[in-house]
Amino acid sequence: MSPRKVDDHVEIEAEDARAGQTGNHLRYILIGGLVLVVVGFAAVAMGWFG
Repeated sequence: MSPRKVDDHVEIEAEDARAGQTGNHLRYILIGGLVLVVVGFAAVAMGWFG
């Protein structure tokens, strides 16, 4: 569907507004990053508190 003007703004469909798709791999990247942050904090805590 094409964009349409409603009052003083333009409405577009949600799929058009996203401008792309996120694949399933994004979930794994975010989980991996979170795990690395937790491991990093644990390593710092072990070094700090002995």
